[in-house]
Order: sequence, then C-alpha cells, then structure tokens
Amino acid sequence: MSNKIVHYGNVLYFHYINRIGGVESFFYYLAKKYKDRDITIIFSEGSREQIKRLRKHVRVKQYRGEKIICDKVFFNYNIDIIDSIEAKEYYQIIHADYEALKKKPITHPKLKYIGVSQIVCDSFKRLTGKDAELIYNPFIIDKPKPVLKLISATRLTYEKGLERMIKLGEALNAAEIPYLWYLFTKDTKDIRRILGNDNVIYMSPRYNIEKFVSTMDYLVQLSDTESYCYSIVEALSVGTPIICTDLPVLKELKINEKHGFILDFDLNNLDVQKIYEQKDKFNFKYTPPKDKYGELLLGKSSYDEDFKRMCKVRCIKRYWDWEFHKEKTPTDGVYEVNSVRADELKEVRVIKVLDDNL
Repeated sequence: MSNKIVHYGNVLYFHYINRIGGVESFFYYLAKKYKDRDITIIFSEGSREQIKRLRKHVRVKQYRGEKIICDKVFFNYNIDIIDSIEAKEYYQIIHADYEALKKKPITHPKLKYIGVSQIVCDSFKRLTGKDAELIYNPFIIDKPKPVLKLISATRLTYEKGLERMIKLGEALNAAEIPYLWYLFTKDTKDIRRILGNDNVIYMSPRYNIEKFVSTMDYLVQLSDTESYCYSIVEALSVGTPIICTDLPVLKELKINEKHGFILDFDLNNLDVQKIYEQKDKFNFKYTPPKDKYGELLLGKSSYDEDFKRMCKVRCIKRYWDWEFHKEKTPTDGVYEVNSVRADELKEVRVIKVLDDNL
C-alpha cells in the first residue's frame, strides 16, 4: 500500500470501468447532471474511451494503493478498497436484482445501501434483511445531434481516393461530428482502425443500392479521375447530394455546387462543419444526359417471351442450380425451367430437355 493520502469530497468507486455498461451510464449521467458537485470517480482498471468521456465532467482517478479520506464514498458492486478509505459515510449502490441473478449481494458493517429501483430494494431486503433507500438513477439528456449519413460504393484504392477518404473521416472526428459511413466494397482496408472508431460500416457489394443511397445525406466519391461515374449519377437521380472531387466530367454532366460539395483534389476547401450544417438544404432535380443507343441498336427482342416459356427437363448429371438454390441430381425426376435456362443447361450437358420445341 502507498503512504500517500488524498482528500476528496464525494467518491464513487468501481473496480473496472467498462467501455459500455449500466454502471458506466450511471456514472456518466451523474457526472453530467451534478458536475458542479465535488465528485471523484475512482477505478482500478478501465476503458480509456469511457474514462475520457467521464473526465469531461468530473475528476477521474486510478487507484494506486493510496489512503483516501473523503466525506462520502459510494461503492458500486466491489468494495475491495473499503479498508483504504476513511469516510464520514459509506454507501453501497445496489444496481442489480440479486434474487433474479441468484447471487448473494455484498454487505459490510460500515455500509448503508441505496437501491436503484423498488424491485432492487425489495429483493435486497429479502436476501439480507437490510433496508436499502430507493434513489432512482440520475438522467439528463441534451438534444441529440443528428447523425451525418454517408455512403460510398467504390474500391478502396489510391486512384479511388482512399487517402482523401481517410482525411475526410479524420476531419469529421476532429470536429466531433456524429456520422456513419457505409462502404459498399469488397476491398476492406482497415479504415476503421486508421480513423480510430466504428463509424465506418463495411457492406458487401451488391446490385441496385439506390434504395440505400436514397436514404443518405451524401454520396462520397473522392477519386483522382472518373470518365462518367455511375454512382454520382445514380445518387443525384434519387435526390441524394454528393461530396466529390472536382472531376472534369462534372461540367459535362452538368453537375455543380447546387448538387453538393465539390472539393479540390488536395481538399483545401474541405469544410466538414458546412457539410454537416447544410446536409438538409439541398433541393434539386437531376436528369442525366440522354444516350443515343436507341438509334444504334436494331431489331426487336424475343427474350421476354423466351424467358417466360417453361420447359420440362430431367437432370442427367449432378449440378448446382443457382435458380433453385440447391443441387440437382438424376433422382429429382421431371421439373421445369424457362427456355433460356434450359438452353444454358443443355449446352453443358447436365439436363435433357423433354419438350420438342427447344
């Protein structure tokens, strides 16, 4: 034990402060609501993120064997340092229904008891015969800042703007802007580790992500170059503004600042606060330039009719059928597939077509 003696007003002790948890929420709301009181949170081990969060409001100290002299001490579960504390009053805050947990609560001759709900107080009384004073947990909440929702569908490579994406994330972190960034990619370089948080969410690539894009605040595309950039055109066509580099093709596609934020390639004009504040201010209708393939492509298609026409077939060699999502074998008997699929399977000699019209 250390020979050091420290003096505090109100001490709250928890052996291990987790990154997330009920006691941690109790500490946070207590500290936030009563930060004008002399509060010191003492811990033996803990999460750096949670400790940093608490230190914005109250004093937080790691216990290193010193003797603590204080007015009041409030233990939370563990009382392992009770003999190192000299207090005018000792409390144990009962955070759990020990009957439901089938565990025995901690008691000590020095302690008075506080229960966070009547259920907890009653359960504690039945198990120990001791009274606990009902004091509900403190709660205070500020109006939450809305989350900035970003989306990208891109490879995470240098030419697609990987370094710029990291800089954008770092700028959002520095400005303490709450955001979620959905990345539809199979190239999952660890941007989350680089940015130091879980705000980046990897999504497996898939077709037709417009339904996701349409719910976002911005589509982000920070490439070195794009010859057309379908993701930008798709985003603008469903009314989602963009954050993109100043690609030469934008002028050709009639895309400008009314459609979002167009950034210099070195990101000198990046203003994340402005991006955040104006996310609901864009109001545009975008129509991409018309193509002329209708004039180049000749003949009328019969594909729809072929696709709708069903054929009876029999499997002659085991194969995996992606339309049925299961393996087909010669024991399966007769089944139907459309004529387009029947033609494909016939070519690889895994089925026999029983209709004469194919």
